[in-house]
Amino acid sequence: MIYLRSFVFFMFIILLVGVAYGQSPTGLTVVVKDGNGAVVPGASVSLVSGNGSTRDVTADAEGKIRFRDLPDGEYRIRVKAPGFADALRQVTVAGSATETEITLPLGTIIENVTITATRTQVTSEETAVPLSIVGREEIERKAVNTIGDVFRTLPGASTVNEGAFQVRPRIRGLDSNRVLILVDGERLNNSRTSTAQSGIETGLVEVSQIEGVEVARGSGSVLYGTDALGGTINIITRDAPSSRDGGFHLGAALNTFYSSNENGRRANLALTGSSRHIAFRVSQSLERFGNYSTGEPNSQFLSDLRAPGVDFGITDDGEALNSQSHAGNSQATLRFFLDDTKAFRFNYERRRGANIGSAGLVGIFNAFFPFSNRDKFNGRYDAVALTKNLQRLSLSGYYQTQYRNFTNILTVPPAPPFFPGLYQFSETVTDTRTTGLDVQTDWAFGRRNTLTAGASFFRDENNDRRLVVSASTPSSTTRRFSTTKSVPDASLENVAAFAQNEFRVTKRFRLVGGLRIDNFKTAAQRTIGFALPALTAAQIEDLGIGEIASGSNVSRTSVTGDLGGILSVTPELNLSARVGRSFRTPN
Repeated sequence: MIYLRSFVFFMFIILLVGVAYGQSPTGLTVVVKDGNGAVVPGASVSLVSGNGSTRDVTADAEGKIRFRDLPDGEYRIRVKAPGFADALRQVTVAGSATETEITLPLGTIIENVTITATRTQVTSEETAVPLSIVGREEIERKAVNTIGDVFRTLPGASTVNEGAFQVRPRIRGLDSNRVLILVDGERLNNSRTSTAQSGIETGLVEVSQIEGVEVARGSGSVLYGTDALGGTINIITRDAPSSRDGGFHLGAALNTFYSSNENGRRANLALTGSSRHIAFRVSQSLERFGNYSTGEPNSQFLSDLRAPGVDFGITDDGEALNSQSHAGNSQATLRFFLDDTKAFRFNYERRRGANIGSAGLVGIFNAFFPFSNRDKFNGRYDAVALTKNLQRLSLSGYYQTQYRNFTNILTVPPAPPFFPGLYQFSETVTDTRTTGLDVQTDWAFGRRNTLTAGASFFRDENNDRRLVVSASTPSSTTRRFSTTKSVPDASLENVAAFAQNEFRVTKRFRLVGGLRIDNFKTAAQRTIGFALPALTAAQIEDLGIGEIASGSNVSRTSVTGDLGGILSVTPELNLSARVGRSFRTPN
């Protein structure tokens, strides 16, 4: 609680600083030209401020766009025109009228903006982190069943498991909780789930709600903490519209999907609205996926794999048994724009998954998830151009629950007269509740030095209930019941401070380095129904779990860092190198 009080006080002080030190408005002029230096009239220009508010303007006959009354700060400009590739530019407005010239290239190369690699909006070419960005257009073009399918073709990435809900990413050979998955920059990972069959489920994020996916490969603990070993994945959901001038704008969209492979159906209906000071988005989706088909396999191949009495989980016509899933998703987002530099965002998401199979696990051992649910509420405050040096302040908090049932059934037929058979039904219901807070500041010191610094806090609270029913056969009237827990009720608390600095050594060469300090506190409570497993005294001592049955508290501190460089050889070629240290705290 001391850490939490200090953290809240720190955020409050920064907020007061931001309110006290505003900047007077000024202006920006953008001139759009082609590669030959001729102006491009009619080009579409979007100016995005640090808090996400957008101004859309069309270039005049001289290829010019004038934005008046802009507060000092960092802005992102995207320019589009028929026959040209999109152009992207970061500009700084500071103290006086600013003019910038943007040249539109021919071709189809489109620069992408990332926030995952640096926690700030930069183009993908400006980071030392190996990065892949998948936008909404590509997601729709690939017609994926689940967001896990996106990772199949990305460099350094692959997938584990199958089915419309169970596909998970693997990056550089690591998966489960060795890969950190974020949703809008906030943790989907928690300290309870870890193994391949019951690890972090990307299926808890519905495809129709996703605006883009950013995959940063390699160590990411400096910015995001535990679990970012193989890489960091940030799933960015669709937001409410940007601030709009000229009255109230209302829109609606229906998105449908059908796949004949598994008779998969999905429909999403969304309603949006925006004005100068408020915007909203509400949506509802439903999906149903049956067993998928692998294609008709060679019958001799299946015969060779099937042992007597063993079901391989694939029918003769190629149906993968127990790979079905049902789900629904509700989402509501509300944004308030106080002015061009300050905004609030509130979001609620409700995800319900049911009848989720584990492909191929049928026959003697059958495993499935009767339900897997997620509820999340989060709020965020963003402000830009607070002082000459403090370019951005972001305060956010969220509360998330993940509640699911993992059931497996073991059925071994009898072999008279030696073996009476074995039937075992096991059900484990896991309830994980996470509270998280984050504060981030972006600083500019001159034209060469930018600093991202902040602090974060999260607390996982886990409790399980377990039921095991054993008998000789499913129809046996003599049954044994057990409610012994496999893990104690526990909590994991983390408080951290981080800083990452970018220094422009020359116009072509930049250095990026960061440092993070984490303190973790794990508390296992005295839990009714939990007992130490059947281990020897020496094994218990080696594992350090002697006190876990009666309650234990463990505190650990981790220090991580990274250093990288980016060399711009030509406008089309960047070279980067990076070394970093990541970690995962034990759950």
